Amino acid sequence: MEPHEDRIARRREEIRAEEAALDRESAERAAEAADPAAAVVERRSGGALRSAAFLIAVLLLAAVLFGTAVTLRRLAGDDFADAERTGQARVTGCERHGPVSNRGFGYWDSCTATIVWDDGATDRVTVGAVFTSADVGTDVRVGDLGTYRTDRELARAGAAHRPWLAWIGYAAGFLGVLPALVGVLIVRELLRFRRR
Repeated sequence: MEPHEDRIARRREEIRAEEAALDRESAERAAEAADPAAAVVERRSGGALRSAAFLIAVLLLAAVLFGTAVTLRRLAGDDFADAERTGQARVTGCERHGPVSNRGFGYWDSCTATIVWDDGATDRVTVGAVFTSADVGTDVRVGDLGTYRTDRELARAGAAHRPWLAWIGYAAGFLGVLPALVGVLIVRELLRFRRR
């Protein structure tokens, strides 16, 4: 049997050898790994890229929801029964707009027409999304719904009026407010962060 002190000394040597091996492995791993400061910089630039992509996606979602709302409102049509007066419109020319415009998604025509109202008055108007280029040279029965801002609002006789489609459009527009608000808050925080 070995004396007690020899066993302790041999065990100390084994522990020192294991510690030295562990230290060499740690040094090798550190040498193989990329510079930690460079990793932080890469992570930050990737984070900025992800943040920018997220911001763009949020604002794009808001724009799509608002465009869908406007499109559905346009497609819902107006009720001819709400007209203040009626008359015959002769369409003289049309201009095609789209596929993305202030009237939403899809193609629509802005047409110029001369309207002879039933009371004898005559108007020349340019309205959007009421007539089509197929109506050029024909008479179309229309109703006057008044003016909205500076535009004359007309309803076409026989055109489908779908108020439920307008309500879906209003819901889509309301949903579009949420991502727009998130986008505004993100831009606000980015501007505040840059000032510091």
